[in-house]
Amino acid sequence: MSQWAEIRHMSLTDKVPKKQIARRLGLDIKTVRRALEHDEAPRRRESPPRGCQFDQHRERIKAWLKEDRKLTAKRIGRLLVPTCGPLPARSLRRFVAQIRTDIYPKEAFVHRTHKPGDTMEVDFGEAWVELAGQTRKVKFIVATLPASNAYFAWAYRVERLECLLDGIARALQYFGGLPRRLVLDNTSLAVKKVLKGRDRDETADFHAFRGAYALDVDFCAPAKGNEKGSVEAGVRYVRNLAFRPLPKVATLAELNASILHELDVDLDARAVAGGRTARQAMLAEKEQLRPLPAHPPEPCRTYTRVVDKFGHVRIDKNTYSVPTEFAYKDVWSKIFPTRIEIVSGDQVIAEHLRCYDTSCFILDPFHVLPLLEMKHRAIPEATALRSWVLPEVFEELRTALRDHTRKPDREWVQVLRLMEEFSAEKVEQAVRAAMVADTPRLESIRLLLRGEGPDRCAVVPALVKRDDLKAIEVTEPDLEAYDRALVGEAN
Repeated sequence: MSQWAEIRHMSLTDKVPKKQIARRLGLDIKTVRRALEHDEAPRRRESPPRGCQFDQHRERIKAWLKEDRKLTAKRIGRLLVPTCGPLPARSLRRFVAQIRTDIYPKEAFVHRTHKPGDTMEVDFGEAWVELAGQTRKVKFIVATLPASNAYFAWAYRVERLECLLDGIARALQYFGGLPRRLVLDNTSLAVKKVLKGRDRDETADFHAFRGAYALDVDFCAPAKGNEKGSVEAGVRYVRNLAFRPLPKVATLAELNASILHELDVDLDARAVAGGRTARQAMLAEKEQLRPLPAHPPEPCRTYTRVVDKFGHVRIDKNTYSVPTEFAYKDVWSKIFPTRIEIVSGDQVIAEHLRCYDTSCFILDPFHVLPLLEMKHRAIPEATALRSWVLPEVFEELRTALRDHTRKPDREWVQVLRLMEEFSAEKVEQAVRAAMVADTPRLESIRLLLRGEGPDRCAVVPALVKRDDLKAIEVTEPDLEAYDRALVGEAN
């Protein structure tokens, strides 16, 4: 009776007659009398439990769920069809959920308070962006210091080991120090095998990386994402903050700059426990972090490869070139999120931008030019040259060389190799000048380039010991006199 307190107040305090109370409240006089007879508020009457059409199947469903906890309501409905026919899907889902809760009660959790400088949690998320006019799904790593509730995020095209290492390294730089430990899930990027208890068989590159930083790592128990609940919430927070509405960017670098800007503005706008802003909490926790190493490890995935006979190395289903002098040799490939480095000994012999497509040839024509100088008959079919977009004047030079030398393609390659010493713009200008002067030859172009390289045309005066010779002054020749003489002879 929801009006029990009002009835008692009107009768016992205001001395209103029972009939008048009934008229004012629109109640039956018997209801007013019952309210005044009880000193305690009447309890709400509950309807008796009603039966359910699935009750006859309760024990069977319970047995199935005990045998397999992940059995879905849809599958249970299919199993019941032979005996009872099609069942309403929504009602069955509610019934199965109720039984599942009775068998497996919800888990309780322990509230934790993190010590400043002790923990950094890391996890990956995914979101959609419009990248260079195309809608793509990108992966982004999120790192958080749970004690100060500060976030860092960085986007990548894929979720691979080098992205995990790069994200951790960038987060440590962003926070300005090293925590005592990292908390990760059992991602295959870092864990090869889950052993007994907390033990894990880590991948070699991840183990070497975190060892160089002297970081302890706690891996969550399988299917226990709540053990890194701060970063789980951080992934959702960053997605809402930086990826909604749909970002429209030209490059991934532009997207990451936008993410960092949003996170930086958010540090001053977000309040944390203790009446501080997130920035104040992060700066306070920074004082508890260990200093970063002077020489941090490289955030890359490494493999050994053998260069094939073409001077090519196969990496992640793509082909990258190295100088042909390294054919048949063992090399190291360092795979970074945005680039590929190929190393022989302690020398980086090739560096390429990372390609995320498959079956692509990423070739540097300068790697094959020394070989083409000897095997110039292969120039028309050379794959590295077919993808090299040269100014049209170089093709004109190649055609002109056929009328001036016996081996035009060899000399043409030698002209291209001038770009190993000079800039492409300078070489192009020299080629144009040689074509205008009707001297399309290597030596003419080389002569036009004299003085462009460092110390190529430095004039060093000769040392003269005799005083009488030092006194002799030689005037500079007037080269234009030769032109005037030639004009005179022509006339």
